[in-house]
Formats: sequence, C-alpha cells, structure tokens
Amino acid sequence: MGAGVTLLLCALLAMALVTALLAWRAQHAVAMVERQGLVSEQLRGLNQLMIALLNAETGQRGYLLTQRDAYLEPHAEAMGELDLRLDELARMLSTASQQQRLVRVLGLVRDKREELQRSIDLVRAGRHEQALALVLSDQGKREMDSLRQELGSLVADLRAERAGLATALGSETGTTRLMLLLALSLLAIFSTLALWQVLRGGARLREAEGRLRRIANHVPLLITQFDRQQRIIFANEQVRRLYGIDPSEVLGKTVADVRGADAGQHLQPFIDQVMTGEAVRFESSSVIQGRQHHFEQHYVPDLDAEGRPRGFFSVTLDITERKEAAARASASERRLAVIADALPVLIAYLDQDLRLHYANETFHRWLGMEASAMLGLPLAEVLGPALYGQREPCLRAALAGERVQVELSSDMQGRLLHLQNDYIPDQRADGQVVGIFVLSTDVTTLKQAQAQLAEMARTDALTGLPNRRELDQRLALALVRAQREGWKLALLFLDLDRFKAINDEQGHAVGDAVLQAFAQRLQASVRATDSVARLAGDEFVVLVEGLNEAADAIAVAEKVLQAMDEPMLLDGLALQVGTSIGIALHEGRAGLDAAQLLAQADAALYEAKRAGRQRYALYPASADGTGAYSTLKSK
Repeated sequence: MGAGVTLLLCALLAMALVTALLAWRAQHAVAMVERQGLVSEQLRGLNQLMIALLNAETGQRGYLLTQRDAYLEPHAEAMGELDLRLDELARMLSTASQQQRLVRVLGLVRDKREELQRSIDLVRAGRHEQALALVLSDQGKREMDSLRQELGSLVADLRAERAGLATALGSETGTTRLMLLLALSLLAIFSTLALWQVLRGGARLREAEGRLRRIANHVPLLITQFDRQQRIIFANEQVRRLYGIDPSEVLGKTVADVRGADAGQHLQPFIDQVMTGEAVRFESSSVIQGRQHHFEQHYVPDLDAEGRPRGFFSVTLDITERKEAAARASASERRLAVIADALPVLIAYLDQDLRLHYANETFHRWLGMEASAMLGLPLAEVLGPALYGQREPCLRAALAGERVQVELSSDMQGRLLHLQNDYIPDQRADGQVVGIFVLSTDVTTLKQAQAQLAEMARTDALTGLPNRRELDQRLALALVRAQREGWKLALLFLDLDRFKAINDEQGHAVGDAVLQAFAQRLQASVRATDSVARLAGDEFVVLVEGLNEAADAIAVAEKVLQAMDEPMLLDGLALQVGTSIGIALHEGRAGLDAAQLLAQADAALYEAKRAGRQRYALYPASADGTGAYSTLKSK
C-alpha cells in the first residue's frame, strides 16, 4: 500500500513537473502570439499612417489646383487621423531600433505637416504661386521619399519579425505535443505501477484491519463507534462479556437503546458536547444484568477531512471492582480513623518538609486546633517555637533514617504533659525517607505514679516524715558539706518514753496517733532547715547543720524536751509522752562516716535512757572524742 502511494506520488510529481514545463512553454507561446498580434497591429498602423499621409497630401493638392474649400475637409480629416496614427504607433513600437526609426518618421511627418499647413496658409493669403512652388519643390519631394523609405524599412522589419514568430510558434507547437505525450506516458506508467501496488497492498490492509479488530476485541475496554445520528456502527467483543449479547445486535442502536432511558438521559449532555468536536471524559454507572456497574468513559470526536464531527468513538473502562475496592478501603480507613481517634495516643504523619499530612483526634485535644486547620502546615507553625524546638533534633534524626524514641515534658494548653515520643522514618524500598510517623503517648499519670512511689520510698507512711532511706542520703550529703565548709553538725537520736505501755493499754490506733502527734511536735520545735526523720517504731532522728559549737545542739535538744512536756490530747485522753535524746557531734573533719555518727547518737540515746529518761546525753563528753557521756535532765 505504501509503495503504491509512493509510485502514485512520483507520477503526480512527474506530471506536475511536465505540466509546469508545459505551462512555461505555453506562456512563452502566448507571449509570441501576443507579439505576433502586436506586430500585425503595428503593420496595420503603419499602412493607415501612410494612407492618412497620402490623403492629407491629395487634399492639399486638390485645394491648390481648384482653390475649392471642399478639398479642405478631407485634408483636415486626414491630418487628424495622421495625429491619431502617430500616437498609436508610439505606444505599439517597443524595440530600441523601432523607436529610433519612429523618431525619424515623426520628424519627417512633422515637417510634411508643416509644409502642408504652410501651403494652405499661403493659398488663403492669396499667394497661390508661392504655395504651388512650395509643393512642387525638390525638398518636399525628398522629404516624402525619405518618409516612404523609413516607413518601408520599418514595415519590412515588422513583416520579417512576424514571419519569424510564425515559424517559432510552429516549432513550439510540435515540441509541446511531444512533451504532452511524454507526460501522459509517464502518468500512465506510474499510475499502472501505483494501482498494482495498491491492489497488492489491499490484502495487507485487510490483514491489518483484522489484526486491529482482534486487538480491539481482546483489550479490557468496551470500544464503540457512533455515526452522525448517534447510532452504533462498530462494537468490540466486550459487549458480549458485559451485556451477554453478540456485538452485531447493538449495531444501529443508540446509547439509550443499549443502557436504558435513564442512562441515555444522563449521557446525552456528554454526547452533545462530543458532537461539537470536543473530547469528553467522565464517569457513569448502570445496572447491567442485575449488578451495579461503574464506568470511566472517554468520548472522542470522529472528524471528517474538513474537521467537522461525523460521529464519535466511545472508550469505556469498567471500574466496578476498583470502585468496590475503594469503598472497602474507605470503610476500612474510616474504621481505622475511629480507632486512631479513640486511642489515647497522638498519631501524626509528616512529609519530607515536616509538613503535617495526618493528625488524629488526640492531636486536636492536646493542641486545641481542628485537623482541617492544621493539615498542610509546617509542624513548626502548628506547635510553635518552644514545642517545635524540643522536637526538631529528633525529627532531623528521623529524616536521616534513624528511629528515635524520647521522653519530653511539654506545656499543652496550660497543662504540663510528660510525653513518650516515637519518630519512625517512612522509608521506601530504596532507603529514601519520604516522611515520618509520629506516635506520642501521654505518660503523665505514670510519671506521677512513679514520683509518688519514689516519694513513698523516701517517706514514712504514718507520719509523712523522711524515712531511714531518705535520712541516709541526707546525712551523707550533710557530711560532705560539713567537711567541705568546715562547720559542725549534730545528729539527735530520739525515742518515746513509755510508748510500749501506751500502745499495749490504749491499742495500736492510739499508738499511731501518738506517733503522728509526736512527729508534728518534733518538726515544729526545730528549724525549717533541719531534717526530721522516723527510723522505725518510736525512733526518730533530727539532723542539725551549720552549728558553731556543741551548745547549739544542746539548745535544740532542750527545746525538743520542753515541747514534749505538754500532755497529748487524743480522743479524750490526756497522755503524757516524754522522750530521751542521744546527741552525736561531727566537728567538720574527715574520718567519721554516717554509720559511725548514727551509732554514736544511738549510744548516747541509750545512755540518756539509762540515766532516767526525759533527758538527753551528749557523745562524746571530752574534746578528743573519748570519755564519759554528759547527761542532763530536761529543765
């Protein structure tokens, strides 16, 4: 098919070349014919000029001989025609030699006209003999001879040119016939070859058409073609698969005939649009064989050679399964969104530019911002400088591909929250990080519980005072400060006198109340900077720092003893509860640890009880740390 078209094009090209050559030669022949006609006109003009000149001369002589005015009229007419013929010749003669001869002829004619006019004027003046002498003079005869000679020469040239043009035209006609025959022969040869190639390619064209039809029948698309009346003129095999009918059964039918009146009414605006020459893409749905089908459709105009729509093509993709899958995915996403919003965990997703693309309801509860107002914004703008500054290093590490877990304390709408944050990189198969998953858990309650447990681990549950563990820590730190600063400290070891009897007689509840009241009085009798602790049972310790001398410790002990002199009023009972105190001093020098200091205070307490209770004992009694205990009864 392609070779036939090529040969036909070659034939047309050759014909065009020959036609152009023929046109050029025809134009040349027309120019020669026009020139030949012009030469004939020039010859006729010269003959008429000569006749006009002879008529003017005849009229002149008739007037001279007869002196009758009747001869002047043909003379005047001949003179006017002479002017006209001279103007026509001036326009027709085109060659340089002809122009030169014409100039000479004009000069001679002008002289002759002057002679004719002068002779007429002489006769009218009564000078007939002079006029006759002028006419019969040799000069007039010579001018007339010269004029005839010039005109004869010009006529001979023009006749020769006309004969040459006639010969050339004859030759041109023969050549043109030969070229026309050659063009027709070439056209016949190439047309025969082209027809042969076209016939030869017809089978291939039919085979290609069949191949295209097979392809159209096996693509997963419903392909139909509609004519100008919007009726189907082609349909592929998808009609059978979708509608359960043979494709030939839909030929000649409209969309409404095939898909129903409702679908036809819905699709008609798109059909009207494509029939204006504009391609249309849209989605539609129909119930076919009892099932709802969804389609993605393309209407493409079928344009004729002048660009006017003569129908349209319809390409339809059945997207029912895609729609159903999307609906299932959407339902699943809604369920996941409900679950995510119900979780007490902040869940978010950030892109590579740290812009927020997803945030669950917890994000809204913590920050007080609607999700629609946050999505698409940079996280720095959503959180603010303070909160974003806490998280930026972790976010940058996650963008670098590192999974980061960190605990942060953040102020969220006036509430201090302790948050455990997980930043998980969203990595493609090639390792590129395209975003970050953010999980943030509120561990404030856990932290508070841990703090309470830590506090309980350091605090006596009954009295609220520091316990033995907390005392050990405080005492160790106090010894370090005393050694560094070189000051004294004292450790007062106390227990309640006759507490066992009260506990046995009044019960454990009263006993506990006595311990609580004792702790309150003890704490009220010392400085706020002193540490009061309960070791166990009815044993208490007071740590006093920043002493200048031992007498300062004794003053504290006396104040405590005095505070315990007053009876305790508990549930209508007036209980007299006393205490004994053992005092151990640390002089601010190295060498004495906390256990040793506590043992010394315990030993001093034992000495105070042995000496009679309700008193204190100081260890050691001597300056060098040796010797007997110094005990005093409270005043």
